[in-house]
Amino acid sequence: MAEIGQSIKIGDTLLPNNVLLAPLAGYTDFAFRKLCYSFGAGLCFTEMVSAKGLMYNSEATKRLLHLAPEEEGRTAVQLFGGDPAVMRAACESEHLAPFRIVDINMGCPVPKVYKNGEGSALLADLPQAERIISACKKSGKTVTVKFRIGLDKNSIVAAEFAGMCEGAGADMITVHGRTRDMYYAGEPDYAQIAAAKEAVNIPVIANGGVFSRADAEKLLRETGADGVMVARAA
Repeated sequence: MAEIGQSIKIGDTLLPNNVLLAPLAGYTDFAFRKLCYSFGAGLCFTEMVSAKGLMYNSEATKRLLHLAPEEEGRTAVQLFGGDPAVMRAACESEHLAPFRIVDINMGCPVPKVYKNGEGSALLADLPQAERIISACKKSGKTVTVKFRIGLDKNSIVAAEFAGMCEGAGADMITVHGRTRDMYYAGEPDYAQIAAAKEAVNIPVIANGGVFSRADAEKLLRETGADGVMVARAA
């Protein structure tokens, strides 16, 4: 069983520890990431970045990619989008040159993202999700995927989705143990995170309900995951 603080390898990148900071819209800018690194985060992510926004050369989108000098090659970028070609183009763009790791958001429950076939909408379209992951992987980046266990309790896809991610080339997955319709309320389903872990041979990061070290240790113990991701508690 993994322990809090042990190193973890994602693709060709060896992280100093397995406690990761989640991408948080409106919060995880370079100043906040710097603070979290100072407290020992093994890996931090940018805020959620629109692949379409990058292709439109949006200044607001590009601002989300600002890195402190010491972050280059260390911080991961999180992209969202529903078009494989646009996602690959974003990965290959000069905007993402400083980033080794690209995380694909397939869990955002927000309606304006969902209705565009992005974020958690991809939980209901595994073939399209697979095409997106495969396209991003062709960019040469290390690719990770963050997703929820399903849209609702009647459409749980955690293990199947995890297996699809690995088959498409993902180097790591992060599983948020809630469904889309739960948003951020209710208890995460550790059993479904464990099922996803059992389904793959790549590193699995468990996410949801981590507000203390004891929570993180329990999450690792009950899911068998390789690491934890801290979100709102940060």
